Amino acid sequence: MTVKIRNALYALLGGALSFFVSYESYAEIKFSPALQIAHYWTDNRSLAVDALREEDEIIKVQPAIALELNTRRHEVELVSTYKYLVYRQANESREFQEYLAKSSSILVSELLFLNLAADKSSQTASQQDVVAFDSLSLIGNRTDTSSYKINPYLVKNWGALWRTKINYNYMNTQYDTALINNSQAQELTGLLGYGDIGDKIRFDLSYMKVKTESDSVVVETEFDEIRLETFYQVNTYWIWLLNVGYENNGYDLASGGKTEGGYGEIGAEWMPTRKVTLSGTIGEHYYGNSASLRILYQYNKQSGAEVEYRNELTQQSVQLIQSGASAVASNQLDAFVNTFLATEVYEIRHSRIRLYYQLTRSLASLTMDRKVRDFQLSLNQEIVDEVQASWSWNIAPKSVLAISTAVRDREVDGQIGSDRLLFSNLKLQTSPVKNVLLGGEYGVMSRSAEALTSYKQSKVGLFASISFQ
Repeated sequence: MTVKIRNALYALLGGALSFFVSYESYAEIKFSPALQIAHYWTDNRSLAVDALREEDEIIKVQPAIALELNTRRHEVELVSTYKYLVYRQANESREFQEYLAKSSSILVSELLFLNLAADKSSQTASQQDVVAFDSLSLIGNRTDTSSYKINPYLVKNWGALWRTKINYNYMNTQYDTALINNSQAQELTGLLGYGDIGDKIRFDLSYMKVKTESDSVVVETEFDEIRLETFYQVNTYWIWLLNVGYENNGYDLASGGKTEGGYGEIGAEWMPTRKVTLSGTIGEHYYGNSASLRILYQYNKQSGAEVEYRNELTQQSVQLIQSGASAVASNQLDAFVNTFLATEVYEIRHSRIRLYYQLTRSLASLTMDRKVRDFQLSLNQEIVDEVQASWSWNIAPKSVLAISTAVRDREVDGQIGSDRLLFSNLKLQTSPVKNVLLGGEYGVMSRSAEALTSYKQSKVGLFASISFQ
C-alpha cells in the first residue's frame, strides 16, 4: 500500500470516527471477528501446461474482523481480512491482506451528505498471463490494488414536484505493479427534476462532466454532457420518452471523425399486463446511431425472463490491461475477472438474456451475454461471449447445495486469437450450530487459447468457519 493511499485510509477512518464524537452521544456498535480454516487438494497448483502441472495440498487460514457503528446521522463499516496459504509440497507460503472502510454521513439534515470509502485487495494483474478464479493457485499474476473515494452531494426538494441534486465523485486507484497505470477519475453532475413516477408529465435536466487521468498515459479523456429527458404518461400502459442534449468527448478518434455534437433520442415504454414490460429507444449522436431494447417478463416476484440490447459509446475511459515494461495499452479487456482503468473509448453493442426461476427451496438462473466493443483510438474490435448458469437448493433448513458454471469466449481483432475460459464449481455447506459453517467444494477450470497459456485444474476441499459475535 502506497503512502498516499495509507494516509487517505487513516484520514478516512479518523474522520468517520470523529463524526460520532462531534455529533452523537450514542452509537450502536457491532464487533464481529471471524475465522475460516480450509484444506484443499489441487492437481495443478501453478496453472501450468499439462507437461508441467503438479499437484499440491493447500492449507488456508483466514481471520477477519468487522466493525460497524451506527447513529442517526452516520454509518461506518470497517473490515480487515488476512489470508495465509501454505503449499505443502511446494514448500511455499503466500499471504494476502485486504481492507475495506466506508462511511455514510448526514452533514446537514435533508441537504448535505458525504460518502467516503477506501479499500485494498489482491486482483489479477494481466489477462494475457494465467488467470485463476480465486487466490489459491500459486501464480505470480496478481497485484495489490488500493483505492479511495470521496463523494459529497447536495439534495434539495422544492415542494412536491421540484427537486435538485449536485453530486461530486473522486476516485483514486493505484496498483502495486508497473504494468498497470494508476488512475484518477472525477465526476461532477447536476440535476433539476420535475415530477415523480406516476405523474403525467415529468422531466430531468442534467449536466455531467467526467475526467479520467492515467499515469504515464499522454491522452487524457474528458466528457461533458447536457441532457434533457422528458416523460409523458399517456395512460396506465404507455409512456413516451424524448431525450435531447449536447455531448463533447475530449479525445481524438483514430478515424479522424467528430467528437462532439447534439443528439436526440425517442422511445417508449409499454406495460400491456402487470407481468410484461417492453421499453426501447433509438437515437442519433455525433458518433452514429444508438439503440436500446428491454423486455421483462415477471412470472412472479422470484421468477421471470429478461432480454436486453443496447448500442452506445462509453461516456468515459475504461481501464485496459497493460503488457510489457513499456506500459503501452494492449487493448485487452479482462471481461471475465477484472477490468482495470486506462485510456481508451469504445462503442459497445451489448446483448443479454437472463432466465431465473425460484421454487420453494431452490433457485436457478441462466444468463447469456455478448459484448462487441469497437475501440475508437486503436480501431480494434473485441468480441466477448459469456454464459453463466447457477442452481442452489436448500436441502435442509440450514444446509445448501450450490452448483455454478461459466464459459467465456473472447476474440480480439488481429491480436491474440480465440481465448476460452471454463469454470464449474459444486459447493455443499451446512450450519450445525449458530455462527458455525461447515462445508466442502469441488471445482474444475480450463483455458484454451491460441496464443496464450492453456491449462486445466481440478480442486477439492473442506472448510470450516466460525464467527464470534
